[in-house]
Amino acid sequence: MNRIKNISKVLGLILSVSVLSACTSPGVDNKDVSGTITPASNDGSSIAGASTDADTSGEGASNEDAASNSETSDVAGSDNVSEKGSDQSASAATEATIYRDPISNQEPVKDGYLNIVFLGDEQFLTGESEGNTIPDLMTNRFDYTNIYNLAIKDTTGAIPRSQTSTKPSDYKEPNFTAMAHVLAGDIKADTFSSFLGTDGVAACNKIDVKTVDYYVIGYGYHDYYNGIESTNENNPEDEHTLHGAIVTGIKIIQEVSPNAQFIVCSPYYCRFFDENGKDIGDAFSVTKGLNTLAVYANETVLAADQCTNTLKLPAISGTLFDLNGHTYTQYLESDGLTMNLKGRRIYTDALARLIKYHLGFIGEEEANKTITIADYN
Repeated sequence: MNRIKNISKVLGLILSVSVLSACTSPGVDNKDVSGTITPASNDGSSIAGASTDADTSGEGASNEDAASNSETSDVAGSDNVSEKGSDQSASAATEATIYRDPISNQEPVKDGYLNIVFLGDEQFLTGESEGNTIPDLMTNRFDYTNIYNLAIKDTTGAIPRSQTSTKPSDYKEPNFTAMAHVLAGDIKADTFSSFLGTDGVAACNKIDVKTVDYYVIGYGYHDYYNGIESTNENNPEDEHTLHGAIVTGIKIIQEVSPNAQFIVCSPYYCRFFDENGKDIGDAFSVTKGLNTLAVYANETVLAADQCTNTLKLPAISGTLFDLNGHTYTQYLESDGLTMNLKGRRIYTDALARLIKYHLGFIGEEEANKTITIADYN
């Protein structure tokens, strides 16, 4: 947990242990990849006021929100942003909790803390050994945060076609709906200990689902890579598809986190090379048997639209940040897939803006302003 400062009211001190990428490529098969972060379907709360938040395209700047009890610090200028891993962030749940005024009237759980859970694949694990994963970086965009990183390498959103039952006891892989059941208490976290590791299991067990404000969901690349169906038009909640798994998983979690907001992040733009290093195309042109990555990205956005209390971050659109066919070498490592540190900083800023927008600190225009890597020094 970040240090607690400027506490205007201390209502009481108790000890508690909580059980807590677009380019100018062709469009996608008559489906529109949305380029804004307008809420997909919200709870009706208005977005009141704007903040004096500093330019999120600049590094090393200090961001101060209009709300006196919510300040942000952009530490993107440092490579070693966080000295603590996600489990250490989670360990804050075992410390003394000081109850605070809500961060804003739109805070999902009005306890003065931002509890954020990340679920997805290795896009949220890159930089783990240096302490600068996207979840790590998020701890420095807001004060009063608890970050729980439950991302798992190579995982898909959908369940395998070979799994014919969706009873909790029949999940053998930690896909999104399986992890949703873990959070709901239907599956023990240590069932997936070989995937989560000791720290991941511990983090799962520390999350108090009733106090989670935001679940950040990032699946799709491995569904694409493994040729899993992106959607089933006859059954929009089919867990064997990416779309259906996202919709179903969110519904499962909503049963135990009724006040939480969900942020569905699409896969971002990437570039593909053959075994000889020859460029063979991008996210809008290369298929792995069924569709392009852009189609899968679009399905994540459509899934978000189907859910209540769900925001969307269309990372593949190129409008929230300018990762596309002209700039990808600046955002990605030489493999054309993995985000480098600057890319992760920009992604984090785009995500933080979405949360600030939902909390009412900034308006829609500022939230949708494109972050350009050329101006991100």
